[in-house]
Amino acid sequence: MNGRGEGVFPLRGRRLTWAVLAALTLFSAVVRFYRLGVIPPGLYHDEAFNGLDASRILEGECPLFFAANNGREPFFLYGMALSLALLGRTPFAVRAVAALLGTLTTPATFLMAEALFDRRVGLWSACLMAFAPWPVNLGRIGLRAVSMPLVAALGVWAWWKGHRDGTAWALPLGGALLGFSLYTYTAARFVPVAVALYVLFQMVVGREPPRRGEVGRLTLAALLTAMPLFVYGVTHWDTFVERPAQVSVFNTAINHGDLWGTLAHNVVRAGGLFTFRGDSIPRHNVPSRPLFDPLMSVFFYLGVLLCLVRAKRDGASALVLVWTGVMLLPTILAEDCPHFLRAVGVLPMATTFPALGLEWMQQRLGRIGRRSVVGLLPATVMAVSVLWGGYDYFVRHGGNPDLAYAFEADQVQEAVEINRFLGSGWQGKGIREPSPRPVAGRHVYLGPRLWEDRLTVNFLVAAPDKVSILGRDPPSPADEVLVLAWPHGDMRGVCEVFPHPARIEVWRGPLERGDLDSEPRLLYVAFRAGQVREVSEVMARFEEEIELLGWRVSDLPGKTRVELRWRVARSQTTDYTVFVHLVSDGRVIAQDDSWPGMGFFPTTWWRPGDEVVDVHYLDVPYDARQDRLFVGWYELGSMRNLRVQRRGGPGEERLELR
Repeated sequence: MNGRGEGVFPLRGRRLTWAVLAALTLFSAVVRFYRLGVIPPGLYHDEAFNGLDASRILEGECPLFFAANNGREPFFLYGMALSLALLGRTPFAVRAVAALLGTLTTPATFLMAEALFDRRVGLWSACLMAFAPWPVNLGRIGLRAVSMPLVAALGVWAWWKGHRDGTAWALPLGGALLGFSLYTYTAARFVPVAVALYVLFQMVVGREPPRRGEVGRLTLAALLTAMPLFVYGVTHWDTFVERPAQVSVFNTAINHGDLWGTLAHNVVRAGGLFTFRGDSIPRHNVPSRPLFDPLMSVFFYLGVLLCLVRAKRDGASALVLVWTGVMLLPTILAEDCPHFLRAVGVLPMATTFPALGLEWMQQRLGRIGRRSVVGLLPATVMAVSVLWGGYDYFVRHGGNPDLAYAFEADQVQEAVEINRFLGSGWQGKGIREPSPRPVAGRHVYLGPRLWEDRLTVNFLVAAPDKVSILGRDPPSPADEVLVLAWPHGDMRGVCEVFPHPARIEVWRGPLERGDLDSEPRLLYVAFRAGQVREVSEVMARFEEEIELLGWRVSDLPGKTRVELRWRVARSQTTDYTVFVHLVSDGRVIAQDDSWPGMGFFPTTWWRPGDEVVDVHYLDVPYDARQDRLFVGWYELGSMRNLRVQRRGGPGEERLELR
């Protein structure tokens, strides 16, 4: 292969090529849009921050560069604004633009690789771009890095088409696209470096120097496109370089006084991201998985070797080597190497290496007469790689329960809880935000930690005017309130916002775990309090005037749910423990002892007249034919039981529910 041919067995016509490419693009869309709002679960706060900025665009703001959140380029955010305009504030809407851009990168990769080499290499490269876990993950998270490979691939395609074929429109288009790549992601600031080093290589060493005027036309188009952002960067320098300065290895807080040692370590780690060890952050990658699986890695190294051998005489081989090396610099020169967002510039160029290896193998098989396996063997290698990657992403990675913590699914659950209560916003299902059906007379109170700096909650909650902060905002008149309280501090203030008398339900919220936490912890306790309209009759009364108003038993798979409804006739000065015992053949086979309200609503908080819904779970199923169910109260310190009150005086220490 001479770098521009079609190999020993060329594809039969462009129609077949385009049919195969269309199928690849379709499957690329499937793996990016399939369960997009579910895998990965949740919505990370950087995604939500992008959603908030996209919402501001819809409100009329049109910045060239988004200064908040360490500074962000605009292209992806304007695309997200269009998605939000169509679908509303949902996780799917935040990620849909990434899925679309990731899908389009598949045909863009084909165009680029075909222009550099040939159609077969283009199709192999496009297949890797469509199914490899790294680019698949990029297309399923609402972060702007996904936009760079698409624009860069189209820029290289147009540039190379103008360089090889002399097409008049191609060079200006290529320059414009390469200049526009600076509007996609911070790592694109190395694109001019890659182009300049390639041109320098050809002028000094290579045998394929640019034609007269080629560099000028390419550069002029790039400068005209990038000039507005360049001017912004010069006039807002601190903002423009804020994030790179924070993570740079030249920062002593990062290199710890050993700059050269840190650089050497990062070079080794960056070189290994293709075949040895990738990014370990689960938001960026299947943790530690390299770009290529072990089987495809063999062809990656073969492709690198071929490019090294051909680089001096073949411009395309030189370009993929120079481009890949330069685009590793954003992660080499920063902390957390290899970082699959900062290294995104190597995509899709890196996919050409194994594609060249596969093509070389196919040629050699054809030359030795193995026609029966010429197409079968490379296709089998690719099929194995596709299945391997799909398993790694959707089964091993997507099925990992810890992924929910990495993407802050707890914040999504909190927002859904609020939206369902208020009847507005996304309710946890579907890709589109439904039409609001607000429920009158309802209000939400949140602990400060559950609203402030909770970007995902801020983004998804559709009626923030119906949300108040506990301890800061005065109570608002409401017939029914939802209170989400942080359980690791004083929660007594929750009662102050309840209507009176109220029917109060309590349940546990989701668990949260930060990146640096070893164990998850409960995020919030939910209290729902609605105005009591009718006074309920008393079914049984215990000492201290604790009244049982009703009970209900429900069967769950392998468990029993017992719902009790209590009321006190006077304020309590002791925190009593309630117990539920399931007895069979005279012995207790399951029990649950705790403070009422899942352990979070002690009796000293109860107000006379309020009804408290108290739920308990038993770890065995209840058989009404042979089991007996008892409830009661005791004071934990003295272990004194409160007796059931009978007309003749104190009765038993527990009450059987019949």
